[in-house]
Amino acid sequence: MKRLHKPLALSIALVNSSLALAQNEQNTDASLGNNALEEIVVTATKRETSLMETPISVTAFSQEKLDREGLTNVKDMAQMVPNMDISMDSSQTAPVVAMRGVRSTNITELGDPAVGLHLDGIYSPRAQGAMALMFDVERVEALRGPQGTLFGRNSTVGSVNIISRRPDASQFDASFGIEAGRWNHQQTRGMVNLPVTETFALRASFMQETRDSYLNGLYDPNQWDVRYLPEEVQNAPVYTGTDEDRSLRQRERWGSGEVQELVAADPADFYNNSDQHAFRIAGLWEPSDELGLMLTYEKFQDSGAGGTDTMNCDLADKRVKKDGDNYVDADGNISATPVTGLLGCESVYGPGADDYTVAVSVPGMLDLSIESVRSNLNWSLSDNVDLVYNAGWAEQVRSQHSDQDRGITGWDMSIFFRDTTYESQSHELQLQSSGNGPLQWIAGAFYLEENNSMQGGWINSGANADYWNQPNRTLESQAVFAQGTYALTDQLNLTMGLRHTKDNKQDVGGQNMACNGDTINPQTGERCFPAWDRDAFNQLPTDYFDDPAIFTAVSNNDNEYSESFLNYRLGLDYLFSDDLMVFGYVANGTKSGGIGDVFVQYEQDPLTAEYPVDTNGDRIIKELHQNTYDKETVVTYEFGAKGSFLNGSLNLMGAFFYSDYSDMQAASAKGIFPYYVEERADETGELTGEISTETQTVFQTENIADAVIKGLELEFDWAPIENGRFDGYLTWMDSEITSDFMYHWSFATTDLFEVDHGTATNPDNDALKVNFKGNELAASPKLSAKLNYTHTFRFNNGFALVPHLSYYWRDKSYHTFHNVDKHYDIFATETPDAFSDTRPAFHSVNTTLKLEAPDNQWNVEAFAYNLTDQRETYWAGGGDGLIKGPVSMPRFYGLRAIYNF
Repeated sequence: MKRLHKPLALSIALVNSSLALAQNEQNTDASLGNNALEEIVVTATKRETSLMETPISVTAFSQEKLDREGLTNVKDMAQMVPNMDISMDSSQTAPVVAMRGVRSTNITELGDPAVGLHLDGIYSPRAQGAMALMFDVERVEALRGPQGTLFGRNSTVGSVNIISRRPDASQFDASFGIEAGRWNHQQTRGMVNLPVTETFALRASFMQETRDSYLNGLYDPNQWDVRYLPEEVQNAPVYTGTDEDRSLRQRERWGSGEVQELVAADPADFYNNSDQHAFRIAGLWEPSDELGLMLTYEKFQDSGAGGTDTMNCDLADKRVKKDGDNYVDADGNISATPVTGLLGCESVYGPGADDYTVAVSVPGMLDLSIESVRSNLNWSLSDNVDLVYNAGWAEQVRSQHSDQDRGITGWDMSIFFRDTTYESQSHELQLQSSGNGPLQWIAGAFYLEENNSMQGGWINSGANADYWNQPNRTLESQAVFAQGTYALTDQLNLTMGLRHTKDNKQDVGGQNMACNGDTINPQTGERCFPAWDRDAFNQLPTDYFDDPAIFTAVSNNDNEYSESFLNYRLGLDYLFSDDLMVFGYVANGTKSGGIGDVFVQYEQDPLTAEYPVDTNGDRIIKELHQNTYDKETVVTYEFGAKGSFLNGSLNLMGAFFYSDYSDMQAASAKGIFPYYVEERADETGELTGEISTETQTVFQTENIADAVIKGLELEFDWAPIENGRFDGYLTWMDSEITSDFMYHWSFATTDLFEVDHGTATNPDNDALKVNFKGNELAASPKLSAKLNYTHTFRFNNGFALVPHLSYYWRDKSYHTFHNVDKHYDIFATETPDAFSDTRPAFHSVNTTLKLEAPDNQWNVEAFAYNLTDQRETYWAGGGDGLIKGPVSMPRFYGLRAIYNF
């Protein structure tokens, strides 16, 4: 293996424009005529290097491999990368990416990811950007370990870079593809590369996809809020079946003795469908060998229904108490029908219900658009120095409405976002060495600015609603960095890097607002909506709660947080021979601290629930809760080796890492202070005069604990015969919270401890505080493995038949850091296993069979993903103590075809 010393890349994505860095997937058709593996070139160090000589754990794959595995966006990549895990938060349409046990669960405009996402080398700050379609891709590079010195912002434990194909002025090229599959899946894609002159080329590409929902979707006219349902659903016939077949939630609905039929939803526009498209136009101008300029415009649109959570029936059914064929309630009474209280899936949704069944009263609506402009200037100032300037602008606009209770709880809840806008711009100026001397270096300056406006809210049945009016939440991040590699000898290289970052986060003019049916709006002098009157509530227009004027401000969120920090890297790599390299480094990664909502706690009389006022008639402030949190840091020590064996037919890459994770950030709904309310009668909604305790709860991020994570990763690529190829990985990982971590239990508290809501959320209740020291981190399986095999049968007429088989397995782990099964002895319930946050072991099998025409003029491929029809719940939810979340897609199959012009 000969070390490459070519001009530095403009960033991990955009290489010197005169170079064609095609990351050729490792020749799955063995067209070299033998079973030696092709060299893969990556830019993981912002320099063009051989994958096998890059002293970083990096996995790279091409568009062909993405297509073969059925991957269309970042959220589908989890099985492709060692020790990478991706779940979904359906309410925010955002992936939660974990790498080597570290993740961020705050995917709001206040949060930052733990794994940096870059598109053509431009940092993408909001997690929803990972939902954009990947198409016409040159390669994807997934770097593991801290990447703070070169890639900076929030590359705490890794970075993913999606590199699109560049225009090519040397030749015309075009292709068109179609795909059809289960659930009326339809996809089209195409591209055209047009040389305009010898120095200027254009490239345009697009992708479009539609698919029906794979859920058993039902509309429920018995729930409280039916304003969004079609008229024919609102007027569904009265249920006439037997009481045994009637779902529990139908019988319980708002004290009504008469219930209506559930109505099957149209899968074309129900939750978990797909309706999205994207296009990209890029121009590349290279007037000389010394100068190149590329400009790219990209637009992504998702007009589907959004995702939704479903019940985990295995856990729900554990709560069902039966005596033979009869049901037993909490008092020991026996009934032939399901009893009051949350039980199994069939008692909630009716006979035959499973993990794919969901009943809603709010149809899903998503309007997510992402526009971006990316530019790259690459200028060779001399034979030894290049100047690179990367600039990017992106705007993400999202409107969304989704059902949050899905008929599971006694409360009818929904969440909405209205023209929520995230706008960002970034600039990076680099000076890079480009000669062949012993010192190769890069130095630069980086600037990122975010301007976010979030408008949205939460509707809680007939009782109250909240509105989040955050018109101006901003981030300004500035950094300078330098990194160099010096050849101490012909075989030994020393790498040193340093980056200084300064961040400032602000909220200007933000407000939390409330709309309570008992409260008079000071602007209008009226109650903001008719409380506990279902008929009157459903006369409200569907956009009624979109208007902030009906709400009353309860807090002003003006807040600010600033900090500076350093990231460093110190490493050595040694070439034992042309076929074996070892490396080691120590580096840190940092995820910035930030701000949260501000809440005012007023003095209150616990006997009357009234608020005393001062001489001006204003409420008396007891305390101001102004949330901020500090940065978290991961220091990683890694030792690895990369080697080519068996005459170049086998590549092995192994790494052992040890990470010291300090000041871990965690985001959750947390009680911050108690307050007192007058209770209402369950049946009538009338005030009773009884006073009870509730808790002001806020979703916030805080620094909670320290942890240690260690692991081993082994990747392999082996062509044992000329036309056959194995590749994959094997990983081991161990994580443990190592500091005292006193935490107020916040998962399924009412059920596990058998207490009321006020007691469960009261932050002063020390009886519910648990030390989580020794617990495992979420999404950190001990073992995982991936094995692919591809074989190419070539025929004398030039055709080829290429079967592919892929197997993935992942050990059990946890959805959260609560590790419920380790604390069974502290709970009051007799069925604590029904509330387990354990994520079971999971496996999947994918297979494809492709027929290629001579010279690959066209190809047709049959595919089947999740062949054994395995089910997985991706995200942990706490409502009614059940694990619930987006459920994995069942067996999916179809055909695709591509024609190359």
